[in-house]
Amino acid sequence: MGLQLGRAIGIVAKTKVYLFYRAMVYGSVALVVALFLGVLVLIGSIFGAGASFVLFIMALFAGGFGFRLLREYVLYLLKAGHIALITEIAGVGDLPAGASQTGWAKERVLKYYREVSVLALVDQLVKGVLVSLNRTMFNIMNAIPIPGLDGLAAILQRIVNFSLTYIDESVIAYTFHTGNENVFDAAKSGIIVYCQSWKSLLKNAVALTLLSYVFVVITTVLFMIPLGVISVILPSSLDFLKFALFMLALFLGISAKWVLFDPIACTSTILTFLEEARTSTPDPAWESKIEAVSDKYRTLKTKAAEMLRTGTKVQGAAE
Repeated sequence: MGLQLGRAIGIVAKTKVYLFYRAMVYGSVALVVALFLGVLVLIGSIFGAGASFVLFIMALFAGGFGFRLLREYVLYLLKAGHIALITEIAGVGDLPAGASQTGWAKERVLKYYREVSVLALVDQLVKGVLVSLNRTMFNIMNAIPIPGLDGLAAILQRIVNFSLTYIDESVIAYTFHTGNENVFDAAKSGIIVYCQSWKSLLKNAVALTLLSYVFVVITTVLFMIPLGVISVILPSSLDFLKFALFMLALFLGISAKWVLFDPIACTSTILTFLEEARTSTPDPAWESKIEAVSDKYRTLKTKAAEMLRTGTKVQGAAE
């Protein structure tokens, strides 16, 4: 089936508005990081490198919390809208004539998820189920039982876990594709599709994750060239400023991945996922197997039943 990168790039190119929004969000984060690094340099020049290092460590924890909040209240809607747009273009070729990309995508997301909290809950439950499945039923450690290769298997398993972000985005896309407004039930079915086709889906997701590492290295090096020239010009007494320039180059390289590579990788995985879904029907026999290893899947099942019981409209499969 392949990665379909050419088709994925073509689809992402049609979503320029969302690429611009992603660039604005992550560009703003990069600006904040650059300003913060400047403050660290100032603190270091006054109180010494030790004070800057302590502040840097404290900022890592605070920044992680702040980024989670940003993800929940901005990136969740941004990501979901982009996924809805990508899914529509992948399925029918384009949006309805005259439709605004942002307006159409926002309406689509709110039609299914209604609130950011519901979207966040579904996303976290799906991620939890996928992690549980890959630790038990689809564990790389079990696939490589050769003595002495445990370390390699552990590294591969970590790469697999990183790749799950593309799979969970594909489950969200599957919801839009099926037209099932019971988003918990749609997520359940999407997870079963993953279980039935996990080898091909994971193979593609892992390949894309490895490509993302290469992309980060290349973009980081590109940012390091001008920043490195500045660093070489600076006197050796400004070691912490040189370190700040290095960290900025690294963050800009990662930000470039978030803005440019991730949408392409997400689209590539969605294309593979939807093709697998078209050629296979979710087998309910998988439910008991998944429930045995994931309490979050049981939560999805409960939430799906609650949503159905309260009278939420559940549509059939589209197309």
